[in-house]
Amino acid sequence: MTGNARVVGARSTRVDAVEKVSGRARYVDDLEPAGTLHCKVAVSAYPHAEILSIDVAAAREMPGVVAVLTAKDVPGENQIGVSVADQPLLATTRVRMLSDRIALVAADTLEQAAAAARAIRVDYRELPVVRGTDEAVAPGTIALHEGGNVQTRKRVIKGDTAQAFEKAQLILENEFESGYQEHAYLETNGVLAIPEPDGGVTVHASAQAPFYVQKAVARVLGLDLSRVRVIQATTGGGFGGKEDYPSEPAACAALLARATGRPVKLVYTRGEDIAWSSKRHAMKIRNKLGVDAEGKLVAAQVHIACDAGAYTGLSAIVSERANSTAIGPYRSPAVRVDTDVIYTNNLFGGAFRGFGTPQVTFAMETQLDELAEKLGISPAEIRRRNMLGVGDQTATCQPLRESAPGLKVLEAALERSGYEAKRQEMLAFNRSSPTLKKGIGIGCCFYGCCLHAGGQYLEGSGALLHVRPDGSVQVAIGGTEIGQGAFTVAAQLVAQELGLPVSRVRVMPTSTESVPDSGPTVASRTTVMSGNAALDAARRVRARMLEVAAKKLALPVAELAVVAGGFGRPGGPALIGFQDAIKACIERKVNLTSEGWYAPPRKEFDPQTGLGEAYSTYCFGTQIAEVEVDLRSGRTRVVRFTAAHDVGQAINPAMLEGQVEGGVVQGMGWALMEELKLKDGRCLNANFTDYLIPTFLDAPPVDVLFIEDPYSAGPYGAKGIGEPSLIPAAAAIANAVSLATGHRFRKLPLTPERVLLELEAAGKLP
Repeated sequence: MTGNARVVGARSTRVDAVEKVSGRARYVDDLEPAGTLHCKVAVSAYPHAEILSIDVAAAREMPGVVAVLTAKDVPGENQIGVSVADQPLLATTRVRMLSDRIALVAADTLEQAAAAARAIRVDYRELPVVRGTDEAVAPGTIALHEGGNVQTRKRVIKGDTAQAFEKAQLILENEFESGYQEHAYLETNGVLAIPEPDGGVTVHASAQAPFYVQKAVARVLGLDLSRVRVIQATTGGGFGGKEDYPSEPAACAALLARATGRPVKLVYTRGEDIAWSSKRHAMKIRNKLGVDAEGKLVAAQVHIACDAGAYTGLSAIVSERANSTAIGPYRSPAVRVDTDVIYTNNLFGGAFRGFGTPQVTFAMETQLDELAEKLGISPAEIRRRNMLGVGDQTATCQPLRESAPGLKVLEAALERSGYEAKRQEMLAFNRSSPTLKKGIGIGCCFYGCCLHAGGQYLEGSGALLHVRPDGSVQVAIGGTEIGQGAFTVAAQLVAQELGLPVSRVRVMPTSTESVPDSGPTVASRTTVMSGNAALDAARRVRARMLEVAAKKLALPVAELAVVAGGFGRPGGPALIGFQDAIKACIERKVNLTSEGWYAPPRKEFDPQTGLGEAYSTYCFGTQIAEVEVDLRSGRTRVVRFTAAHDVGQAINPAMLEGQVEGGVVQGMGWALMEELKLKDGRCLNANFTDYLIPTFLDAPPVDVLFIEDPYSAGPYGAKGIGEPSLIPAAAAIANAVSLATGHRFRKLPLTPERVLLELEAAGKLP
């Protein structure tokens, strides 16, 4: 390490903490320039219908209304599809879900805009509703798009599974189902669009992918990208829900701003956000595993039906990750995975923390527990015998050459939790307790850090760094701060490289005009991508400063390094202070501004077979849940969690702990209580009264362990943690509940009603 060795690895205070806890942070709804208009959106009244006519005349005449726009008013391309051009911004002849936009209203007040939106009249001819993936692929079902209801198929074909299953000593096949999950970020989707004198537009967005927003707005307005500036406002959470979706409200507000010549703000109500925005995909998974007499996998076959909703959105990308990681962190010589992305008239599927991996992890981890039971071995032991490590190949035939401590992570979690002893104690307790049951369960995962090979064209990430004359440093990164601590990590890395305290480094709001297109803040990639870009910029400036310092000190450059407070011999005191070095650079007209860039090596991958280098590296995790189940009410209480995670190298342990604790609770919500209820494509509980999320009182104690096995291409060896922290939680809880009740659950969430109904049907109630 260079500079102050205590910066990287220290529990530094978040750089954005004071402004957020003091209330000084300005979110989108706090921004209101003079003359701002308010937007409301008129959406479809039906999940599937033909549009016969749209009448906006009455709305245009209402008090305070400045503009009412429909599809014919779009100057560019009326298209908002993020990966496939199948989703119009404003509907023309057909609607396919209840959140399809019909018209946009801009008025002086929010109330006036809402009244005008209600006054818009649309004549429809209802069409049959496609309610689920099974119905969508059934013969005779109406096609929601040209080409049918299967949008795409992904596959992994490794070895001969048919032949391998013939050699298996034990085969287990089951079906699993998991429902939607609402992101439940504190701040709903919101944007402010401001027209610029040159005909361009500036968008302030609550978003985690400003470059997606820029492209979408430019497309809809028919503008060059250079005329669309997107600035990420302080963002109150994202969890994936603000990856692709903010492009939609941003395009709406920008369209109205361009038409009216005035700033336009669009902020969703909570009900609108839940009913309209994207969700964790509902999936149906058929999982078939074959093992030998020792419990080692010899074959795995998985079929995944992914409910995309009405449009593709990111479903093809989410399914790509589910497809590649369907058998988890385990060895198998033969693998067949088939993943179908299917159109329905249901809620719009999109990015959510874990990105398709929690669903397949739930299925795989449940299967392993049941196989262990049938083999008469411990659930821990079957995982030991199959865990991937350095020298092994993943299901996609990608060799693991470094930083793959899956077994070490598993053993650390088992030891810390006391898993084996507690499991026996709980089984003994359950034999004598008629209504209160206890259980403990394991969930393991591995997660491909950064984007899949199919999206590697987005893998570059930029940074811009300025050393100011007073010794302070500004840095801009392409990643966004959505509560995970990205700006703090960037500040720590830069401070480490330049030998400064973190307080002297300011990370600027992410803007499309500051850095090149750096892709989205997703896939647990920001620490690796933006971190490496920030390091690249800092190292370029550091090299220039070292050269000047060497001349000033009349020493060879090779004898100098960054030390705390300036430059000197490695391990020694500063021979020239940072401020004096800056002065010397200014005198010699040395540029103290630098761009940084990082892009990982190209990955070789065959999409036809699903084989090759799917991801740059993998993060391993093991979580162990301890639960109590009351058979009188069906309620499950999570008593304790042990979470062991491979992080490469910890940059800020305090923030890592926060990520894991948050991920566990969010995964617990999906496992036990979060259930969006649909009827004919309509969400029936678009509120936090009827859609339940965990509260502080539900959160269990979480014992967090980090395994540090540095990744050579990561900044100081770091890997990601945001998504791995959630992925195994539901699987661990489901396995714990199954141990407690003696019944295997294969559908999430495990609400009290579902637990009681399944136990009653299985004859397991006292």
